[in-house]
Amino acid sequence: MSGNINFTIVQALAKRDLLMYFSNPTGYVFITLFIFLSATAAFWQDQFFLQNLATLDQLNNLFPLLLLFFVPALTMGVWSEEKKLGTDELLLTLPATDIELVLGKYAATMGIYAASLGLSLSYVLVLFYLGSPDLGLMFSNYLGYWFLGSALISVGMLASLFTRNATVGFVVSVLFCGALIVTSSVVGTFSPGGERVLQGLVVETHFQDFAKGIISLTAVFYFEAVTFFFLYLNVLVLSRRHWTASGDGYPMSLHHTIRAVAIMVALVSIGVLLGRVSLRLDVTAERLHSLSAETLALLNELPENRPVFIQAFVSPTVPEPLVQTRSNLISVLQEVNALAGPKVEVFIDDTESFSDAARDARETFGIVPRPVRDVRSARSEVQEVFLGLAFTCGAEEQVIGFFDRGLPAEYEIMRSIRVVAGTERRRIGIVKTMLDLVGGVNFQQNQFSPQWSVVTELRKQYEIYQVDPDYPIDPELDAILVPLPSSLQTDQMAQITDYIRRGNPAMILVDPLPAIDPTLSPTEWVGDGNPFTYPAGSARPGPRGNVRRWLMDLGVDWEPTRVLWDSYNPHPELAHMQNEFLFLGVGNGNDRTFNTDNQIAAGLQELVFPFAGFLQSVEDEEYAFEPLLRSGMASGTNGYFSLVRQTPFGPQMNPEPPRQQDEQDYVLAAHVRFPDRSSVMGDIQDESDDTNEQDTQDTADETVAAVANSGMEDSINIIVVADLDFVSEQFFMIRQQAPGNLNFDNVTFFLNAMDTLLKDNSFIHLRSRRARHRTLDRVETQTAEFIEQRAAEERQAEEDAEEALTQAQARLNERVEELQARDDLDAQTMQIMVRNLEEVENRRFEVLSSNIETEKETKVQSSRENMESRIRQIQTSIKTYAILLPPIPVFLVGVATFFRRRRREREGAVAARRVKT
Repeated sequence: MSGNINFTIVQALAKRDLLMYFSNPTGYVFITLFIFLSATAAFWQDQFFLQNLATLDQLNNLFPLLLLFFVPALTMGVWSEEKKLGTDELLLTLPATDIELVLGKYAATMGIYAASLGLSLSYVLVLFYLGSPDLGLMFSNYLGYWFLGSALISVGMLASLFTRNATVGFVVSVLFCGALIVTSSVVGTFSPGGERVLQGLVVETHFQDFAKGIISLTAVFYFEAVTFFFLYLNVLVLSRRHWTASGDGYPMSLHHTIRAVAIMVALVSIGVLLGRVSLRLDVTAERLHSLSAETLALLNELPENRPVFIQAFVSPTVPEPLVQTRSNLISVLQEVNALAGPKVEVFIDDTESFSDAARDARETFGIVPRPVRDVRSARSEVQEVFLGLAFTCGAEEQVIGFFDRGLPAEYEIMRSIRVVAGTERRRIGIVKTMLDLVGGVNFQQNQFSPQWSVVTELRKQYEIYQVDPDYPIDPELDAILVPLPSSLQTDQMAQITDYIRRGNPAMILVDPLPAIDPTLSPTEWVGDGNPFTYPAGSARPGPRGNVRRWLMDLGVDWEPTRVLWDSYNPHPELAHMQNEFLFLGVGNGNDRTFNTDNQIAAGLQELVFPFAGFLQSVEDEEYAFEPLLRSGMASGTNGYFSLVRQTPFGPQMNPEPPRQQDEQDYVLAAHVRFPDRSSVMGDIQDESDDTNEQDTQDTADETVAAVANSGMEDSINIIVVADLDFVSEQFFMIRQQAPGNLNFDNVTFFLNAMDTLLKDNSFIHLRSRRARHRTLDRVETQTAEFIEQRAAEERQAEEDAEEALTQAQARLNERVEELQARDDLDAQTMQIMVRNLEEVENRRFEVLSSNIETEKETKVQSSRENMESRIRQIQTSIKTYAILLPPIPVFLVGVATFFRRRRREREGAVAARRVKT
């Protein structure tokens, strides 16, 4: 393939073949069939609506198989028809080189394929009708269609060169193209290891990059290399007529075979080298597949000699609520595998119940499927779903048994990689107060208390130790967590103060009214406390320390008897919750809710604080009091005894206490430092005005560090949060399962704060990343209307049943009252008659109640069936229109071409008869 190419000849040959193809109705039949089949693949499958995504994922899954038959149908007559009609001799005698002939034929075939792809753009219009598709993703998909077709067309043309029969050419082309499409899958059925070896040589592996919205250098080179190599083979086979018998004593066929093999080896080698570059462009609008700079830095820090192996056990299909979770998980794993090189090896197993992969997951890593039912559907099927990950590196192992929809995929994966890779882990001490967060067995009380999820979460990243406040705290601990310090005694508070004032960081969680147990409120523990309600297994009873005075010595003013409320609640489904559940979000009218200048709170979107207090700074300029979270403007405070009523069974909540709104916001969390770093910099600057800014910064850092390391009680670095419940078990469950699309950042805020205290910023940005997928908005809207209607019908059925039961009970009561009002019966007779009447009426009431309950269940079931039927009707109509409408324009053009050709044939026949006459 050398020498000058006359592109005028190439253009003329391409124009000739294009006119021949589009002047024949048969060509339109093939294009119509292609559009119809691809539309069916894109929209007719149930997974399109189950996944609820405005994408062409279903078409992408089947597109290589679709081209496995369309490309051979398109190329089977490229050379064979020329041979069959005898026009090949005329074609080969033209003043054109072999490469010009091949390029002309290739350009014509690509023109037909490009026209087919252009007409299939109507699928994007269908997606725009149903939702808001990502144009970047659509561009990447169609670019992938183009590259895939261009490679397979060169393969199909080669098959057409070997025969004069178009049908035989079709079969040979299917075999040739199939070698690039299904070889690895076929080999995988016999040898999983062989499948992994061949994955880099098949089109499916590289096409998936375009399907996800990624344009990678490796994929582009692969398709271009395949196209170049098979076009070279086309020229080579076409030029056989010029070959001499032998050269240098060897047959010419051997010479050309060695050259072809050498070119193939060179192309494969270049592809392997480019694969190490990992140049990938994410063109999706939401950057769904772009790894953050923090992730790239963590991957670069991994040691070369300790590779991490990730084995993912993932179900091939999952219910709709887990579709985006599965997509995000696989996307991150594939990107990590592509960018980490030999440092991380990823194996993704399509795992189904009772398969070999399921057995390996259970026996090796303890990963079992979770039963999941799609609550958005009226169907009652429960699907066993695998979404488990196992990370191994040497003897280290980390397992995520099930990847819930609320977990941030990139963060969880990178944290597990760093842990198993043996990265040094910081040490955190958790102070044991009335709340035993660490849990364990209490041998004195013979009781077991479970470990809090917040501790489990910290253990994934840090070494956790329990701290006894009765003794001096180990200075080797990098930080401590102090939950509910109001339950500590004075000498215990002093131990914590000694640790903090040596510059050791600490997070302190205070709470005026713990919702998990109101008896833990500091107001309940004034004086010596109540030994009868003292939690078993906690510190010994005794006088509590003055927690307010203790905090003021650390730079924070907190009133233990005041509880904050806020009327902002953006969730209608949670409208029943009282205002003491504080929703912190950007819609609460306070643009200072999240401190955007601090990395702890900058990326947060919404938090919930139940029955929280508020913080203020002390009147001391030496303390740096930096608010992290603030309430909305429609807020206020209440006294503890306005919210809590004392009863013989303990404190009970008052759901409607008197509330009066203040004209201010309140601080719920703050970062406190002493001495104030900014004041230190100011003093240094005043002493030397000639010092440049960088030198001033370095001097301030050295001064603060010197104070912190001097052992003197002159340095404080703490984060105080005026609530304990924000890290209770419920919020970890919400974070994992995201019910009703709730996604609170409570856990993210807590972990960000702890990382900041420990000066570990690796994961702060990752925790806040949320991939957003485009959904089928129109379908969701219509489905939501039916779901709301079904819910209303079910509520009405419940109300009707309740009313019927109430009426039946009222009738029974009336009969008894009438009987009791009779004065002609003695007491014993009346008692017997009343008992008999109650027994008879109770039997009737039970029968009636059973009938009412049956009728109610029938109505509810009927409502659900109607909803499901209407949803299916909507889906069926959408699928029908999406499949039938796109091929109509091509079909009409083909019909018009057919009649125009028939008319010309008749006119030609009439003219011929006239000439003959």
